[in-house]
Amino acid sequence: MLITTPMALNDVVTVKMVGGDEVIGKLTDERTDTYIELSKPLMVMMAQQGFGLVPYVLTAGPDATIQLDRKHVISLVKSYDQVAKQYIKQTTGLIT
Repeated sequence: MLITTPMALNDVVTVKMVGGDEVIGKLTDERTDTYIELSKPLMVMMAQQGFGLVPYVLTAGPDATIQLDRKHVISLVKSYDQVAKQYIKQTTGLIT
């Protein structure tokens, strides 16, 4: 049986939106019934060599924090380790 740890603040998470977008970011707030807050949000895009991460809000800047309305969210999950490592590398320059 696989035991998973629950999500916590500052975990790298993936949010699947009603429109099909997958957004990855650091979870900074999920305590309300109205929104989920992510810092440094990136959108998952498919490329020839696999997936890539691009800014979710192009004009907001790389250190933005956004609130996603829960009524537009299908699911919220802790990101797969390899994806989380790629996200951390892209947003901080650190290789984990």
